[in-house]
Amino acid sequence: MGDAGSPPPPAHSSSSPPAHPQPVRSGLPSAHPTASFWQTSFPNPLAHHRSTPELPAHADVVVVGTGISGTFAVDELLKKKRHIARTTATATVKDLDHDDDDDDDDTSLTVLALDARTLCSAATGRNGGHLQPVIHNAPAHIIDFELRNFHHVEALALSASTFRGGGDGHHGNGDGNGNGHNSDHDESTRSSPSSSSSWCDFRRLEGCLGFWNEEYFQDAKRDLAATATATATATDKNKNKNKNTPVDDYAGLARVVEDAEELGALGLRVRSGAVGAIVQSVAASLSPYKLCVGVWRRLLERFEEKGKSAGDGRNTAAGTEASGARLSRHSLNLQTDTPVTALERVDSNSNSSSSSRGYGYGWILHTPRGSVHAHTVIVATNAYTSHLLPEFAPLIRPVQAQMSALIPPPPAPARDLAGRHTMNNTNTNNQEARKLIPMSYGFMGVGAMDRVMSDYLVQNPYDNTRISHHQHQHHLGDEDDDREHEHEREHKTDGIGGSYDGGGHLMFGGGRHLALHHGEGVWDDDFVDQAVERYLRSLPERLNLDLNLELDTRDKDEAAAVSSSQKQTPLLAIAASWTGIIGHSADGRPWVGGAPDRAGVFVCAGYTGHGMTNAPLCGRAVARRALRALALKGLMMEEEEEEEGKETTAGDVDVDVDVPPEYLITQERIERVLQAYA
Repeated sequence: MGDAGSPPPPAHSSSSPPAHPQPVRSGLPSAHPTASFWQTSFPNPLAHHRSTPELPAHADVVVVGTGISGTFAVDELLKKKRHIARTTATATVKDLDHDDDDDDDDTSLTVLALDARTLCSAATGRNGGHLQPVIHNAPAHIIDFELRNFHHVEALALSASTFRGGGDGHHGNGDGNGNGHNSDHDESTRSSPSSSSSWCDFRRLEGCLGFWNEEYFQDAKRDLAATATATATATDKNKNKNKNTPVDDYAGLARVVEDAEELGALGLRVRSGAVGAIVQSVAASLSPYKLCVGVWRRLLERFEEKGKSAGDGRNTAAGTEASGARLSRHSLNLQTDTPVTALERVDSNSNSSSSSRGYGYGWILHTPRGSVHAHTVIVATNAYTSHLLPEFAPLIRPVQAQMSALIPPPPAPARDLAGRHTMNNTNTNNQEARKLIPMSYGFMGVGAMDRVMSDYLVQNPYDNTRISHHQHQHHLGDEDDDREHEHEREHKTDGIGGSYDGGGHLMFGGGRHLALHHGEGVWDDDFVDQAVERYLRSLPERLNLDLNLELDTRDKDEAAAVSSSQKQTPLLAIAASWTGIIGHSADGRPWVGGAPDRAGVFVCAGYTGHGMTNAPLCGRAVARRALRALALKGLMMEEEEEEEGKETTAGDVDVDVDVPPEYLITQERIERVLQAYA
C-alpha cells in the first residue's frame, strides 16, 4: 500500500507521529482478500504457479513472500554463479545422494520462494502505484538511498529486455491455471528506453504533495529548508552513492508552492482548503504488480527446472532438453498458495533427518503442504512479519489501508467557434480527447488526518483494461465470489463516467482517517470500509480533474460560476475497491538485517507505506547477507560473474545496496522502541 508523504520520522522530529499503540501480532494473510484492480485487470498465468507438484524437502535459501522485497531478494540471490559446497565432516552430499554425472546440480544454489496466497498478492499487488522518493523531511543519505531505489526501478522499467510479464495468458507453457510458466520471447516487445514503459505502465512525472493543514505545511517547508541546508554543507561526496543526482543538487529537486493561483494551476482545490504544496521533479507512476510479475517470469525462464522434485530443491531434469536447457547452475522453485505457519530452529546436535544426512540445515519451515529444511531464511512479509517472528510485534504493526480504481470523468463538451457546445461530440470517449493527469498526487492534512496519514493518486494509461469483469475475477476465487464482486460493480457505477470502460482509471487510495480505529492493528484485507470508499469517490472535491483537458474551454468567470453553483461535488463511478495491509514501523524506518537470536534468518520489512522507494534495494541487501551467512558456514565456495552474452535478470547490473544505518536491525534500536511501550 502506500502513504504519499514521507514515512513517520524519528521521535525528535517536529513531525513525529502519535504515541505507539499496543503491539499487535499479525496472523496469516486472509484466504479471501478483496479483489485488487491491479491484479484483476492483468491476467497472470503465474498467479497460482508451483514449480513442482510437491514441496522440496530442502533448500539453501527460502524466501517467504513474493512482493517487491521478496522479488528483488530472489533476483539478487540468482544473479551470479555461486558454487555451493555440500560437505560434512565425513562425507559430501554428492557421496550420499548423487552420481558423479550430477556434479553441476550438486554445486547449484537452491532457492525456494513461498507465498501464502497468489504471486505478489499482498501490499505490492494492492498499493497506490507511486514511485516517489522522499525529498523533504529526511537526512541526505536517506534521500540518496531512496533516489538509488527510484533510478534502479526506473532502469528496470525502461529496460529493453523482454519483460512482458506474462500478461495475456495465451503464450508459453502455462495451462491457464498457473501450472506452467510463460516462456515466450517475443522480440516485438523490445523497445528503446524512453520516459514511459508499457510493460509495467511506468510513467515519469512530477510529484505534487498538497497540504490541507497549515501547521503541517509550515513544518514541511521547514523540513525542506533544513534538507537544503544540510545538503549544501555536505562535504564528503563519497557518502553519495547515487550517481544520477549529486548530493548538493537534492534541494533543487523540490519547490514550495503556496500562491492560490499556482495551487489552482496544479489542480488543487483551494476552495476545499488546500493551503500549499511541495512539488518534486523525481516521481513516477507504475503498476508494481506488473513489475514484479515480469521479473518473476524472467527468473523462472532462466532458473526453474520443470519436473518431479528430487527432495532437496533440485528438480529431476527429465525432459529438460526438450523444453529448453537452464542457463545457470542455480535452481529456483516457486510455490504459491503455501502459507508458512511456523518457523522452527533445528538443533545441530539433534538426530533430526537433516542433521543425520549431513546437510546442516538450521531451520524448518512448516506449511499445510509439508515442511522444508533451509540453511537460511529471508522473511519478506512486511506487515505479516510478526506472524513468524513474534518478537517483531512491537516493531512492525499491521495497518489496513484502502484503495480504489475510479472511472475518469468524461472530458468537457467540445465547443464550436462561437463558444457553443456541439451536440454531436464524437470525441467524448476517444483516447485523444482524454488527457492523463500530469502528476502523481498526495494529499495531507485533509479533515482529521494525523501527520502519518495521506491520500495518494496516480492514473493508469487509457485503453489497457477492456477485459470483462468476469474474466477479471476468474482466477481469484469461485463463481460465488465472482457474482459477489459483480454485484459490487453494478451498484457503484452510478457516479460520473459510470458507463465508460476505456482504461485511464484513477488509482486513488487513503481516507484512513475515516476508517474504524484508523485501520490500526488490522491484518485482514478481506473487507472494505464504506465510509472510506465514499470519501475516495469524492476526489473531485480536492482535485480539478478537468485541469488538463484541452476540450474544456470555459473562461474563468464561467468556471467560477459553475464551481459556486455546485453545492455538492458528484461522486466518481468506481470500478473496484479493495484493501491491503501496511507494515508500520514503530520508529518510522524499515527493519533490515538479521533477526536477533535467530542465526540464518533475515528480515526486510516495515516500510510504513513507503516501500516502493525502499524495498528493492532492501531486498537485495538481505539477500547478500543471506549469501554471506552461507559462506560463513562454509557452504558457499566461490562467486563468479555470469558468462558474457548471457541474458540478464533485473539484477545483473551492479547497484550499491548499502542501506542507511537507521534501517539496520540492532539490539540497541530494538531496546529504544521497547522503551516507548514501557
